[in-house]
Amino acid sequence: MMGALAIQQLNALLRLPLLQILDEGYLTAPPVGNTIAPHSDRKRTEFFVNHEALQQVVRAEPKQVSRSLSGRVVDVGNTEKKAIRVDIADIISVSSCADLTLPPGAGLCINTTSGSVFLVADSWESLDGWLDAIRLLYTIYSRGKTDVLADLITT
Repeated sequence: MMGALAIQQLNALLRLPLLQILDEGYLTAPPVGNTIAPHSDRKRTEFFVNHEALQQVVRAEPKQVSRSLSGRVVDVGNTEKKAIRVDIADIISVSSCADLTLPPGAGLCINTTSGSVFLVADSWESLDGWLDAIRLLYTIYSRGKTDVLADLITT
């Protein structure tokens, strides 16, 4: 999360009401590359949004090994896990949504230059935080103030 001083500086610079600039929390997401996955395939995972992207957090899982019949050790773990990432620069629009293809809850629809991403927030209040953060970051990006935002975030 961004420090309180940085939020105040950014709000003063942009003359905006106090908003949650960066957000982190949990969203229910489909597997990478399968936007219309069944409800049972969607998982509640950690996400964060910063001045560059909305990004799914991928935790490294312990490596799984197994012994073959010949006694050799065989790696059976998934060594490369992909994450959902939506670059702020690619966003066309972001909104709440309700759709029968989504699990019940507070739906989040992000339309990008490469297609739509559908996620579900834990609550309607949480969804409002995600919407505010993404919209504000997109607005800053589209007005060419990403350098200002990046400086404030790292302060």
